[in-house]
Amino acid sequence: MVFVHIVLFKVKPQVLNNGFEEFKARLETLRDLQITKDVVKQLKFSPPIWDTRAHGFNYGLYTIFETREDLERYKEDNDHKDFSKMIILPNVDDVLAYDMEV
Repeated sequence: MVFVHIVLFKVKPQVLNNGFEEFKARLETLRDLQITKDVVKQLKFSPPIWDTRAHGFNYGLYTIFETREDLERYKEDNDHKDFSKMIILPNVDDVLAYDMEV
């Protein structure tokens, strides 16, 4: 079994129109966090294939963890929380997080 953490973003229109490439580059720095290096086995950012089915969510994060404990460590990590507050939340209108075991 592995654990999947999916986060969908509704990137603000003003970011999409001016600064989206910078926002995407800043999102990629999530890979540099020590917690990411320690527990994330796979990480991918991507827009939806069919935006007509995405209910306005226009960018997403997909991560894989080997154990639930790794996912919980990642979720509770202070650097990860700060990353979300400083990089993600100022640039999005909405966020949807979904975790599952597969």
